[in-house]
Order: sequence, then structure tokens, then C-alpha cells
Amino acid sequence: MRVRNILRNMFGLDWRSLALMRMGLALVILLDLAVSARNLRVFYSDDGVLPVQVVRDNYAPDLTLHLVSGRVSYAALLFGIEAICALMMLVGYRTRLATIGCWLLLLSRQARNPLVLFGADMTEHIALFWAVLLPLNRRYSVDAWLGRVPPAEGSSYLSLTSFGAILQFLLIYIVSGMLKTGDTWRVEHTAVYYALAQEIYARPLGQWLNQFDSITAWLTMATLYLELYGPLLFILPFRRGWGRLLGFAIFGGMQLGFGIFMQMGLFWVAMNAFMLMLLPAEFWTWLAEPLGRWLAKKLGLPKWQQKTKAVPISPLPAPAVWRRGLTRVWRVASAAAVLAIIVFMLLLNYDSLPGHTAVISFNGQKFATDTGLDQRFDMFAPTPETDDGWYVLRGWTKDGQAVNVLTGESPPRFAHPDFVAETYGDERWCSYLLDLAYDDYASYRPYFARYLAREWDESHPGNQQLTSLEIIFMHEVHGPNHSVAGPEPLMLWTENF
Repeated sequence: MRVRNILRNMFGLDWRSLALMRMGLALVILLDLAVSARNLRVFYSDDGVLPVQVVRDNYAPDLTLHLVSGRVSYAALLFGIEAICALMMLVGYRTRLATIGCWLLLLSRQARNPLVLFGADMTEHIALFWAVLLPLNRRYSVDAWLGRVPPAEGSSYLSLTSFGAILQFLLIYIVSGMLKTGDTWRVEHTAVYYALAQEIYARPLGQWLNQFDSITAWLTMATLYLELYGPLLFILPFRRGWGRLLGFAIFGGMQLGFGIFMQMGLFWVAMNAFMLMLLPAEFWTWLAEPLGRWLAKKLGLPKWQQKTKAVPISPLPAPAVWRRGLTRVWRVASAAAVLAIIVFMLLLNYDSLPGHTAVISFNGQKFATDTGLDQRFDMFAPTPETDDGWYVLRGWTKDGQAVNVLTGESPPRFAHPDFVAETYGDERWCSYLLDLAYDDYASYRPYFARYLAREWDESHPGNQQLTSLEIIFMHEVHGPNHSVAGPEPLMLWTENF
């Protein structure tokens, strides 16, 4: 029993925290859909920058519903179905089915346009993968209220699945720290300076903070050591409540800082939603439930009561031998499957470490991508990028004028923008435009140019329509001591019409 208590302290999950994670992940999906829906036509239909056939030819993803058709209406239908699944997951109605629906549709949507993905997407599909396996509806759910699921047993949930989910969360930070091997992290302590120097990502507060070299040096060291050793707070064999509360405060604050000082989209939201499962019982007994009772009393709300199925007076007959045997076989098979997933997850992270020979085959990597288990936590690793810049999208009209096809400005302005990050729009546009700047994605530039030309010509008549378009990247390189080289205009693509 002592060993089991230690394991429960280290890898047990409070039932209420599992329910809160369910709600948090559902809200992340809804927020993600809201952001993505603003660009539904441009990123998820053939009217935009990436036709369905191009994705099929270059990526050949499996089980991707979003590639069945390139129509805007079809993409909107799938967005609507995903939103319904997320709402069902939020309230805990048919929770397992709704979670599986969210997981499959999220993977399908991400496969529709790989160029618009960023760190939050990986966190989102990894968390949803484990959410499918976890019992998220035993507390605070419609399923529990209707008595469709058995009541939660014990104070917390302990199994191979809870072990795997916790290990997955810890690996995000630990492997990220292990991949930060560059001198800017380990020797010079300038990594945070270089990260905040990238105007593509930095918010105004981040640019202000970056003038204090001593603070960014301290933040560099703190970030590295917190990622490497801080996750151990979540798996203390004793004083679990205090350890997890401290870990939640530290890592929740760190993620909030990322969101305040840098433009990272929903990454910090997704990470904190995944972390909700680690809230200990003390959070509920000391804060959440007393506050909930006080609010319910103030608002006059009825007390939550979980319905239970009526217990028959006569004892139920013992299950047949074959049924008991099938139950044991199912339990053993389920445990073996979860154990295989955990080993596979560890090997995927092993492969991502520098200087290691890959042990996962191409088919294994494809399986990881198709299931949402793919993971590489190399943000700002081994060292932050130093390249930076902004786009100038110059079009030439039939009457000989030069225009910026996004802003309509004539002639286009090549000078440094007041705030570079604003020129990239939301996180989907930012990810897409950053990918286009790399030569590996050069083959996708013509589709972007043709989309821009179509959009311009539809709203401009006669001689104001385009005869050619140039995609120009104003390239800068950040150096030590706040030095900047450039900008140097790079002609990424020219298209004549």
C-alpha cells in the first residue's frame, strides 16, 4: 500500500482537475476555430493560397476529411461540426465520443494546411490524444449528472494512462530544455535577448523589456533551469499538493509571460489548459469549491447533484466465466496498448535529441503524425533565430502604378514598419508568411501570388488590375549588443499576369 500511495502522489490525477482540463481544452478548440474561421476561405479552401490537390501531392495525409473537397461551404461545414463536438466536450455530454470527434477533426484541419501550423497546434493535438484516453466525465459533466458513467472512485485517478499523460506534459518542458544546447542559452545567456529582438514575435512590452540586458540574461538562465528541473515539482512522492501548486504557479506564470511579451498565439493558453489536470485536491478544497459554494449561495443556484442509477433490491447474478475472461483480456490489452504508446512517445523524443541515431522509421513517424503523437519541442532551440524582417507585396497595375496589394498604398513603403508584428496579422498568417520566407517552401509562393492577384482584381476595375506582382522580403539579421544588419530586400517571387 505504501508503494501505491507514493505512485498515487506522483502520477494520480484529481477527478475534478480532469474535468477542468476537459473544459479548458474544449475552450482552446473553440478559440482556435474562431481564429482559423477568420481565414477559412484563404487557408482552407481552393479559393485561397493552397488548393486541395497541392496538399495531396506534397503531403499525402491519411484520414483527412478536409481534403475531400476544396469548397468554402464544405470547410465551413467541418468547422461547424468541430465546434459542436467542442461544445459537447465542454459540458461533458457524450464526452468520449465528443473528444474523439474533436481529436479527429483537429488533426484533419491541421493536415489541410501544414503551412499555417505553429507550437500551439502541436500542444493541442497532443493534449487531445491523451484526453481521448482519460476519463474526463466523472465530475462536472452532463454524463455524470444523468448517471451515464459510474461515480468517481477514490480521491484521484491512477493508471498507466494517468502516468502517460503526466509524462507527456513533463516531456514538453524537459526535452525543450535539453534541446537548448546553443551558447546563447548555456554560455552567453543572451537567448531571451535574441528571442525578444525578433520583431516578428515581440509585443511592445517585449521590446521594452529587451533593453535591460541584465534582466534578459537572468530570464535566460531561469527559463533553461526551470524547463530542465521545474517539472519535477509535479511528481513529488510527498507533499504533492504544495509541489503541484507551486509548479502550476511557476509554469502558468511563465506561459502567461510568453503571451504578454511575445506573439505566440494560443500556445500559452493550450499549455495551461493541458496543465489543468495537475491541479491537486488542495486547490479544490481550499479555493475552488468554497468559492463555488459562496457564489451559488449569492446567486441562489441549486446544489449540483449527480444522478445515480437505481440499485436493484435482488443481487445481480455473477457474470459468466467467459464474460469475466473477456473483461480481463480487455484490461490487459488496454494496458499493453497504453504502455506501447508511452514507449513510442519516449522514442520520438529520444530521436529529437541532438547526436542520437533515429530509431523510429519513416512509417513510424507517419503514424505519429496521423494520430497526433508527433512531437518536437524545439522552440528557440538550439538557439533563437537571428533572422527577422517584413514583407512588401508590390503589384504593378495596367496603368503603370506600383501598389502594395495588401494595403492599397501607392507607391509601396519599404521603410521599417512602426510595429513589424502587426504586418503579419494573426498567428495563422504569421506562420504562413514565415514559412514562405524559407527556400524549402519556395514552391508555394506562386499560389500566394495568384491568390493576391485574384483578390486585388476582384475589387479593382480596368486599368487598376495587376499585370505583375512581386513578393519581397525585407531581411534583417540581429546581432549582439542590439546591433541589426540590413534590411536587405530579397525577391522571393515574381508573377506576371
